[in-house]
Amino acid sequence: MQSGGVMNLKKCVRHHKQTTIVTITVPCRPRKKPLDPPRKKTCRPARRQSAPENVCGTIFQKCDSTPHIYFTVAGVNLSATAIIQNETNCDMKVIIKTNTRDIIQMIGQSQQVSFVVPSIESLTVVCSGEKAAMGRGNYTICYRRMLDSP
Repeated sequence: MQSGGVMNLKKCVRHHKQTTIVTITVPCRPRKKPLDPPRKKTCRPARRQSAPENVCGTIFQKCDSTPHIYFTVAGVNLSATAIIQNETNCDMKVIIKTNTRDIIQMIGQSQQVSFVVPSIESLTVVCSGEKAAMGRGNYTICYRRMLDSP
C-alpha cells in the first residue's frame, strides 16, 4: 500500500490475435498481528448430566371400572414418555395426571399407546368390560433426572 490508501496494482497486457487480455493482480495483504494476548482458559462450572430411568410394570386388575394407581411422583417434576399396552379383550381408560391438566385416553383391545408428558404426576388405569374378566397389560415410563457432576 502506498500512502493515502492507494493500492499498487500490477497490470499484464497480452495480445492474442485481435483480442487484448488485461490481467490485474492485487498484491497480498499483510497478515494482521493479534492486538491482545490470548486469553487464559477458565474452568467452567460442573454441568448437570441427565441419566435415563425406566419404570416398568404389569397392569392386572378386574374389569369392574375401579381406578387403580400404578405410578406416582413425589414432589419432583419429571418429563416422561409413557407407553401403555393392553393385552386383553376389555378396554382400558388411562388417566395421566400432570401439574396442569389430566390426559384421558381409551386403549382398545390389543393396542399400544405412547404419551409424551411434560410433567407427569400419576398414572391411573380403569378397565371396563365384563365383570368377571381381568384386564392385563404393561406400562413403561421413561424419564430423565438430573445428576450433579463429580
